[in-house]
Amino acid sequence: MRLVFGPDDFEEYAAVRDSLRLHIVAWARRRGMEVEPSLVAAALDHKHGGDGRLGHWTREHVADALAVWFPRTVALLEDDRDAVPTAMHALIGFLADQDWLDSLSSPPEELHAQVVDSTPALYDALDDERNHDLGTFWAVQMLRHGVPTADPSAVARFLQQVNSGELPIDRGALDEITRRQAADVPEQPRPQLAPVLLPGAARMLAAADSSVALARLRAFTRWVRAGRAMTREGRLLLHDARSVADALDLDHFSRDRARTSDDLPEITLLLHWAREARLVRVVHGRLVQVRSSAPLLSRPIELWRRAFEAVGGIGEHFGGSNVFGAPSLFGMGLGEAFPILLHRLYAAGGEPIPVELFHRVVRDTVNERMGCVVDDLAGDVEQRLWRRDVTALLDALELLGAVHLEESLDGDNHDELIELAGRDDPDPTLVSLTPIGLWAVHEMLTEQGVHAPLVGELAGEDIEYVCVRCATMHSEVAEAELTEWVAARPRRTAAQEILRYLKRAEHPVHRKLALYALARTGTPGREVARQRRDLHTGHRAGPGPGPHIDCDAHTRPPLTG
Repeated sequence: MRLVFGPDDFEEYAAVRDSLRLHIVAWARRRGMEVEPSLVAAALDHKHGGDGRLGHWTREHVADALAVWFPRTVALLEDDRDAVPTAMHALIGFLADQDWLDSLSSPPEELHAQVVDSTPALYDALDDERNHDLGTFWAVQMLRHGVPTADPSAVARFLQQVNSGELPIDRGALDEITRRQAADVPEQPRPQLAPVLLPGAARMLAAADSSVALARLRAFTRWVRAGRAMTREGRLLLHDARSVADALDLDHFSRDRARTSDDLPEITLLLHWAREARLVRVVHGRLVQVRSSAPLLSRPIELWRRAFEAVGGIGEHFGGSNVFGAPSLFGMGLGEAFPILLHRLYAAGGEPIPVELFHRVVRDTVNERMGCVVDDLAGDVEQRLWRRDVTALLDALELLGAVHLEESLDGDNHDELIELAGRDDPDPTLVSLTPIGLWAVHEMLTEQGVHAPLVGELAGEDIEYVCVRCATMHSEVAEAELTEWVAARPRRTAAQEILRYLKRAEHPVHRKLALYALARTGTPGREVARQRRDLHTGHRAGPGPGPHIDCDAHTRPPLTG
């Protein structure tokens, strides 16, 4: 029986909730307790909507469920109130009897005591209709007047009687609930980021030293020396641009035919990149080095990070000469879209993601900013501009060494790429963050106040929670996280908790992860081998079968995010 769920695991949770509800009601009847199944389901919904951990209960969770959750979301008449504490006692008793309360839960006797302590708060909250949400308020009124809620005509008659004043309701409570819900706009929850493994200093130094873009930026900055004349439009003079192109061996095909320095796209990119990175600046019509940045030229990691942070500000200059006569919509909004793309890459934890997902994110971002569906307005030119800018952005990141680009060879994913792209010729390119790129985005997110966990931060959690979180991680990260989990407690304690979990673990990937952790506890090989045999023979634990989930579907990187 699986007891930990992510926010998107709706189907898996629904199946487990139905199974748990039936088993809890049957367990209670065998002990002479009559339990209302819908109230057990409501308590489970409370946990699923909170932290997704059905087996994790503390005194605070019980108090919140009774004093807030039930009064706000469950329609109850006065005669039904006593059934709520009974349902909570049955839920706690069943989980304790099955040994399914996790290692971080309060002891069962404390949870039962909290049910008793919080029951008066439950009754007080139910007495005040202002504690309901809007749906619960109307459900209570219809229950009170015997209105069959499944009959639309009966509901319509009831509402008509209320509006005419024939049936009294607490107008003051209704007004307060309406005002509260209108003012209470829920924030969109941020996707929970998985822990990552960051590279060591030696690996980052090697990556920075081997960066092609960094070598060019360093050479360009040193070429500027005491200063270079600029045109009124902020361009390099043509002979200077050709000189630096020759020195850096760039713009081979454009060098001799260029009429202005803008006709040298690689030099133009370097100029704007160096300016954005605050390595050079324009003073009185001359391009000069920024003196305070000079020490960075001999500090590869600091220089690399400065160059990485500058990418988002380069904007339309990625494309070099503007052959279409106007910057693309994405080039105009790059500073806004760039962090979104980096977040998507970071959330993948170093796994490759289709570049078509980036194009989709870009279009959605511009749609939101423009207040309309740009796809409906953009013609072929605009579509090419979009793709040009995204491609140029990724090329610059690859040149820096922040991402790795490869081509998808999986023909099975072609239909998904077509759906993402909205066209029949999707780009098969896959993008992933390199180790130093992962480090840079982690630093960026941390500075923004986003919690970006590192390996080891799950070490104090329950083993099932760790296995569920690790199921979507890169194998290297998952193994490191589980190793840290084992190391954070005595090996015997770790083995006991893992074996207790394996008695009910059904999901193949979760079981494999738990077995990996078990093998690191020093558990005798024959016990590990027996658990592995259970895995291969389709072992099922607990009072009933749960949903079967394909193992490969959870280990294969998704195309949509």
